[in-house]
Parts: sequence; C-alpha cells; structure tokens
Amino acid sequence: MDYLITWVEGDEVEYRFIPADELPQVLEAEKNYIVIPLHN
Repeated sequence: MDYLITWVEGDEVEYRFIPADELPQVLEAEKNYIVIPLHN
C-alpha cells in the first residue's frame, strides 16, 4: 500500500507519495504530518 503524506515547510505545504516500507524512515518527530493511505 502507498501513502500520501503532507506537512508544512514555512509558508509551503509539501507532499510526497511513499510506499509503506519507506514510511518509518521518512517521518520526522518534529514535524506534524497528515498521512493518508492510498488503496489500489
């Protein structure tokens, strides 16, 4: 399963599409994320 993650960097909203196995390495403790599962 893939995920869409979004977060704020300054005045910009950033986003990435991430495979499930990469999700733990991408998330940083100091940021607030919105994580949305994408169903295929």
